[in-house]
Amino acid sequence: MTMPNTGEKAGLINDFRYVTPIYSKSQAADLIGVPRQTFRNWAVGYAYKRIDAPFVVAEPMVTTAGTHGSTVPFVGLAEAYMLAAFRSAKVPMQRIRPAIRWLEDNIGLEQALASERLMTDGAEVLWDFKERTSDPAEREAVDGLVVIRSGQQVFRPVVRDYLRRVSYQDGWMKVIRLPGYEEVDVTVDPWINGGQPTLARRGVRLNDVLSRLRAGEDRHDVAEDYDLRLEEVEALVPQAA
Repeated sequence: MTMPNTGEKAGLINDFRYVTPIYSKSQAADLIGVPRQTFRNWAVGYAYKRIDAPFVVAEPMVTTAGTHGSTVPFVGLAEAYMLAAFRSAKVPMQRIRPAIRWLEDNIGLEQALASERLMTDGAEVLWDFKERTSDPAEREAVDGLVVIRSGQQVFRPVVRDYLRRVSYQDGWMKVIRLPGYEEVDVTVDPWINGGQPTLARRGVRLNDVLSRLRAGEDRHDVAEDYDLRLEEVEALVPQAA
């Protein structure tokens, strides 16, 4: 996907910190816990030839800029985070792509996956897509993401769990609480530490703590220096291994 035209949109997506590339594709993949090749496919698309069919082409679904080094802005990370949520629901991504296009068209935002409207309106919009598509596989894909509860369309629990880990501001995803850290909150926020993983309670860069643990420093000293609880530091020891 292309970088947004910031002159046409309101909120965080107008801010350079939200749309300036700050992650490599590999780093972004590691942050949200998906295979690096999977993230690359989302970011640049792919094409391959089948013996029994024409070229299969998949367009990018994640906003990027450039081809080397840091190419993923926070808005792209946010989009990929929601793709990871859909992936966790075991829905084939090739079935999700048409639904994503429908979301973008009907929510009216090219970066719909990063928008708060995905949380408020996304399930209903996807259900509408299911009612309109004639492709049984696409209908099944929506069923894997959305369910009817009390007469309303809602995301299935696995997707809702991902949504609970984010917070929004001015209509856009601003903070992601990263998966993989159950005993300590590690977040990314483009306004804090340049979008690098941060121990949310103290605003300390995760890598600063991990580098000292990897160097063999005493856990009590690390906790005291950063005003962290000892249990917070100990919860990060496996990450420093």
